[in-house]
Amino acid sequence: MKKESAYFTVEAAFILPMAILFTTVMIFMAFYSYDRCIIEQSAYEAAMRGTSNHFDNAQEAYEAANRAAARLTDGNLFALNHLTHSVSVTADSVIVSYDCKINMPLITWLGEYTDNLDFSFKVVREAKRIKQTQSIRMFRTIKGKGLRWKNDAENTG
Repeated sequence: MKKESAYFTVEAAFILPMAILFTTVMIFMAFYSYDRCIIEQSAYEAAMRGTSNHFDNAQEAYEAANRAAARLTDGNLFALNHLTHSVSVTADSVIVSYDCKINMPLITWLGEYTDNLDFSFKVVREAKRIKQTQSIRMFRTIKGKGLRWKNDAENTG
């Protein structure tokens, strides 16, 4: 009867769980990165939706931004839980913020051994409420003066 060493079995018993854990954590980190991008883009896009020139008052801007904030993230997230959003509209800007908790494997286990771990984050984005027609007219006026000044400098020089 031939005897064989069992070093492969022992190594696999240590390495395989570590490899599976590392792979799982990397997959969830990719989910987190994806969700973070979705949240940041959604906050800014919802704020931009509230800055339309068609809204007569702040209430209409608030409703549009609030609808967009809810719709843009609905069903698009993998690693975030307890997502809440808030919208604030002033005369000058629309501010959209998201608060959420990160859902990662082993977080509850890790939380038992460490203090002051906060697995949540907040994203706040702001968009200015401007009148597009007034801004375009002002830009054209500035641009026209800039061209006139440039031509005057060429003629005198």
